Amino acid sequence: MNLEPFHKILNKALGLSPDSLGRSGVKYALSSRMRETGCDEKKYLSLLRSSTEELAELVEEIVVPETWFFRDSNPFELLFDTAFKHRNRKFRVLSAPCSTGEEPYSIAMTLMGAGFDPASFQVDGVDISRRALQKAREGIYSENSFRSNLPDYAEGCFQKCEKGRKLAEKVKQSVNFYAGNIVEGCLPAGRYDAIFCRNLLIYLDDKAKMCLATIFNEKLKSDGLLFVGHAEILPVFNDWFTPVRKQGAFALKKGKRKVASLLKEPFCPKPECELHKAVQLKPQPQKRKRSATPPVHAAQEQEKVFTQKPDRENILSVKEIKILADQGRTTEALKLCKDILESKGPESELLHLCGLLHEAEGNISMAEEYYGKALYLEPQHVDSLIHLALLLENKGDSHKAELLRNRVRRAENR
Repeated sequence: MNLEPFHKILNKALGLSPDSLGRSGVKYALSSRMRETGCDEKKYLSLLRSSTEELAELVEEIVVPETWFFRDSNPFELLFDTAFKHRNRKFRVLSAPCSTGEEPYSIAMTLMGAGFDPASFQVDGVDISRRALQKAREGIYSENSFRSNLPDYAEGCFQKCEKGRKLAEKVKQSVNFYAGNIVEGCLPAGRYDAIFCRNLLIYLDDKAKMCLATIFNEKLKSDGLLFVGHAEILPVFNDWFTPVRKQGAFALKKGKRKVASLLKEPFCPKPECELHKAVQLKPQPQKRKRSATPPVHAAQEQEKVFTQKPDRENILSVKEIKILADQGRTTEALKLCKDILESKGPESELLHLCGLLHEAEGNISMAEEYYGKALYLEPQHVDSLIHLALLLENKGDSHKAELLRNRVRRAENR
């Protein structure tokens, strides 16, 4: 299977980095979706180019959503304290991507706990997946969504039901859900007091991260807070934000933008929709119609495509590394990554991932070493070139950083 055109679609539309996702993981996800839709490689590529909904289905197959109510207590404690100080104004918070709703509902309960009436705050949740948003609107969750202790103010917001726990109607009604691609800037109009964008950035390439940094800088109020994941306070955000000194909150505040940037022309995909055109979901979205049974010849062509299956064990290992990193368990993620390298030999993607994990832990010299190893195996590994350029720039070695940036430009023009 030729993955290159699929990689280009994922990167252009969503800023997803094939290297961070893992090529074998992308291949496995494509195989799964092609079986589900009854398409061969050529037909599925055409479908993907024309259907945002199918693109969302593919992304859900690739990226493992890890979300639950009040995931990590510290961000919500900081949000509570900040909102409490601003009870005299309408408080607006964005959760993007919001997945199946646990995060935006946690935000709404936090604001209620801080003394806000639902009419005096606004919580918006944006996600590209309509399937995830439909589940969010239903407001019924299994015990898997309750992996953290609920704060006292949230205890009365759920009722037990046959499928698990049902969210109180007053909380459900206090969150607005929108279908939109945040990398394209499809967000509701207006500025926010806080933005939660946690555990998405690890899947994006640096150009897309820079694009989101620009968007969030524009969408945050001057005293606003940006909440990111454990491993996501990376140098790419240094031009726009400074860390907040609250242990475990992983929050940033707006700061003065530095003159130096990674690229002379920062990447931002040309938006297909303006900020105010994110599509708000209707209360009762129609069920998606299943496509007709595929013709026999399509199934026969498909059979040829899936003769060789990707290494499922390796896919699951890479996904496990991602999950550990998302949970802040970078030491464990790093050990697993190195164990795979030792058992299966050097791979540029895994070497790059080791570099990312070392960078997240603040071990810059080891991060440089692993980015260098990735580039030794794959000299045009764009994400490693960009990360290494950033690290060299921060060290004051502008000459070497510029050489790497030139290599990035040449690689992207091929």
